[in-house]
Amino acid sequence: MAKTKAKDILSLIEAEHRQVEKLFTEAEKANKNKLHEIFAQIYLALNLHARTEELVFYPALREYEETAQYIEEAEEEHEEAEILLEEIKALQPGNAEFKSKLSDLKEAVQHHVEEEESEIFEAVRGCISEEELIELGKEFQEAKVKLEADVKEAMAQ
Repeated sequence: MAKTKAKDILSLIEAEHRQVEKLFTEAEKANKNKLHEIFAQIYLALNLHARTEELVFYPALREYEETAQYIEEAEEEHEEAEILLEEIKALQPGNAEFKSKLSDLKEAVQHHVEEEESEIFEAVRGCISEEELIELGKEFQEAKVKLEADVKEAMAQ
């Protein structure tokens, strides 16, 4: 059996960004019934992603002057997304406000992803070694597994 290459944290984060972009595309095409199911997936993916970044990625960024400057804005963007997620969760997919807020969420997430993948990732590659990025990738995956039950429970409430 071939050994798979360990994933660095940046690759993992990018993969999650692509997954959420795909979900937003599906949501735009979905009928009311399917929309609720897709939103549940978006809710889970974004909450897990944000919490895991805040536990693993952002503390690593604080260690370097080149990357610490990005944290405050990134955390504010996470908070904005979390608020929108909770507002959308309280609405029915047939409600006009549901799609409007989902569109706002998509826009906020796209902005965050664009900044993260261009500015932040570039700064990270300049100061954090490949070995450390792979170690952070392992921590990221482990933290995500531990958080999943809490996020699923929050979705159910």
